[in-house]
Amino acid sequence: MEMAGQERPDHPLFPLEGPNYKPSPGDLGTLQGLQNAVSQVVARVRHPILRLRLALLLEEVLELSDACLHEDLVMIARNIADILYVTHSFPHSLGYDGNAVYDCVHQANMRKQMGKVRSDGKQLAPLDFKPPDIRGVLKRSRQSGSN
Repeated sequence: MEMAGQERPDHPLFPLEGPNYKPSPGDLGTLQGLQNAVSQVVARVRHPILRLRLALLLEEVLELSDACLHEDLVMIARNIADILYVTHSFPHSLGYDGNAVYDCVHQANMRKQMGKVRSDGKQLAPLDFKPPDIRGVLKRSRQSGSN
């Protein structure tokens, strides 16, 4: 899949043998603090479907954070796949076509390639950039009854 302004390395950045890095107690404390903050946010979400989906997604992001701290490519790959799985099911549970929204955002992001690149590598939108019409995609999704 083509990604705006991103090149894929010829080889994985980390070996498959296992973790390259042992996190410090401070790193683990930061993850615990992040987990506590996430739990507080999730608890404030009133709608049960949104609360469940958000909790699942953030749980996977926390697991990915831990895998990244350990520089464990196998766990990074697994957690990214879990995030994609949970993310892909989120729109379906809300009754809209997530693929159509993704396609709309992807097309808009590909147009960002005409913009400047920030010093940290983030692709910036050009001055004439038009954001994706998510509302229009959702309306068409509802009218067609697809999800």
